[in-house]
Amino acid sequence: MNSLSNAQYSQVFPLNTAMNLTANLHPANTAKDVFENLSKPMKERFFDFESWRNRIFERHSNLAHMLSTGYFLAEKFNNLAEANKRLKSADTALTLGNFKHGHINLSCSDDELCEIAEQKARYCELKISKNGHTLSVFNILVKYLNSFDIQEPELVTPYCTHFAADSLTGILNRFADPIFWRRKLRKIQAFTIEQLARDLRLVHKKASAYVSQPTIQNRRERKRKSAEIMSDLFVVPNDANPFDEFETLQSIIERSHTSGKQQAAELMVRIRGFEELAEMHGHRGEFYTLSAPSRFHAVHHTGRPNNKYDGSTPQDAQEYFNGIWKRARALFSKQNLRPYGFRVVEPHHDGCPHWHMLLFMEKGDAIQVRAIMKKLCTEDTPTEFRTSTTRFKAITINKSKGSAAGYIAKYITKAVTGDSIDKVICSQAGEMKILPADAAERASTWASTFDIRRFQQIGGPSVTLWRELRRLGQGDTGKCEVANAMNTTLDTVSKYALEKVRQAADSSDWKAFCLAMGGVQVKRKDQTLRIHYQLPDIVDRITGEISRSETKSPYFATKYGDQPANRILGVAWDAVVVITRRGTTQILTEKDIKAQRKIMCGVSEQIQGWHDDGRLFAPSDEDMQFLEACVLEDYQNMCLFMDYEALAGNITSDEVVSLDLCH
Repeated sequence: MNSLSNAQYSQVFPLNTAMNLTANLHPANTAKDVFENLSKPMKERFFDFESWRNRIFERHSNLAHMLSTGYFLAEKFNNLAEANKRLKSADTALTLGNFKHGHINLSCSDDELCEIAEQKARYCELKISKNGHTLSVFNILVKYLNSFDIQEPELVTPYCTHFAADSLTGILNRFADPIFWRRKLRKIQAFTIEQLARDLRLVHKKASAYVSQPTIQNRRERKRKSAEIMSDLFVVPNDANPFDEFETLQSIIERSHTSGKQQAAELMVRIRGFEELAEMHGHRGEFYTLSAPSRFHAVHHTGRPNNKYDGSTPQDAQEYFNGIWKRARALFSKQNLRPYGFRVVEPHHDGCPHWHMLLFMEKGDAIQVRAIMKKLCTEDTPTEFRTSTTRFKAITINKSKGSAAGYIAKYITKAVTGDSIDKVICSQAGEMKILPADAAERASTWASTFDIRRFQQIGGPSVTLWRELRRLGQGDTGKCEVANAMNTTLDTVSKYALEKVRQAADSSDWKAFCLAMGGVQVKRKDQTLRIHYQLPDIVDRITGEISRSETKSPYFATKYGDQPANRILGVAWDAVVVITRRGTTQILTEKDIKAQRKIMCGVSEQIQGWHDDGRLFAPSDEDMQFLEACVLEDYQNMCLFMDYEALAGNITSDEVVSLDLCH
């Protein structure tokens, strides 16, 4: 029988691995160490550090291997006192809560975390059921949530309005929902564990690039479970025949704009469109790389700990870059500079972000834009670098060496799919021994864990409007949505700006789309089209009545009882509104669909039985003409009613007695 490798053994027996790794780490016995030990208090002098750290490993057994590895490295590069200090800090970070409201162990499994969410939601539910949806209960539960580092939703004010009462009810109902707790705790758990791995210097190219191994394993397990659930759920339109074939929710997710290949394709289409616009207007392309100061990096490119690292998170580094860009935009506005393009955020090998920017601008503006960006990027701790290229590197796009899209394409594919890349290279650490597909997965996990937006368009029209217009097809004659909304025909609709924008989006021509929207540098308020936000109405299928009543329409309240935000319904051009999201769907399992099919089969058999028995028959043409003659129209109330006197006067059967309508 083959024995387990070290990696396999550490996964199967993490606690034993942790204890074995740190078993031989004891205080040094030099004269200096003995003298320093004698100067310590009696409680610390004879403290059993081995038993203490083993208790921490047992308490966080799921992360015991990670903690022990960080402890070992801290002792190797510093000393045992520093290792004990970091292990104590890790134990504190993984223990959420306080003595009054209890503690949550963030090293628990996902199933255990779901059980904890159920318990916390149940506690809030009991408080609310006992004391009602009052402001005093809200204040009590806010303290309860804050003790677990969960921020409460914002309460609508003033308190005397109807919306404020709904807001209070909705927030308290969220506190009593296990899903609310589960989402919050999962986010805190992922962030805490990943930042802890960075603090222990376990995230770098020689250990685990971009993110730690526990985080990537948890992400894979969550995605696997989600894929299993989504594959068993089907999207069924409300008016659909249950015998039709339906798409699974997983297949719809895979072809959405957030999936890897679709996202990369859309980004490249938009970048190529910007490049074509720049060529048409004679604009210049610039490629910038922005790097963070040393205090944001946990390790050097060699894998050794960075002594300048101050514990900053990737979110802190992202805020640093956002601050630079905010100041740059203000200076651009003062000097009437209007660059446009794209920004891509990519992690270094140690998880610290850096920015790549592809900007197009007028040729005379390039010198000013570059000078502003260089000045802002080199203001922070200028003594720690020799040349400004360490913080800010600028490259002028040279068409003879490649297109502008080619400069940024590899960063997009490396971050999304990993396709068409032979090797992964980090600008700080050089080539990394990691597969491109694995690098893309890790980069996506890193961005999700630290809530970092990786791709952002700078300038140009709304991409949300672009996606909504791509929902509209040309359709058959008389069925074009744009023509219907404008009350015209297909022959004349092409003359209108609304249809020109739609055609550009439908043909994936970002250049034509920008021009039809008013130009690449047009302000948002001056663009040709805009997104139409509204709460959808409920239309009664029998009467055709449109309901906007809170008691009738489920769209006017969330499942928590408060007012929902407006949602996207379509696009608007002047007074013309084109609805892009029609109809409603329901999510059903395969078992539910089979049950509906059985019901329909039973109904069909019953009707066939009535037909065979002669109980089901259609009235003759003469009978239909007679019934229509007995119907009167009420134009004031917009309805039909039966003329019973005319009906009774034409019935000759002795079995039918006269009707007394008053009794």
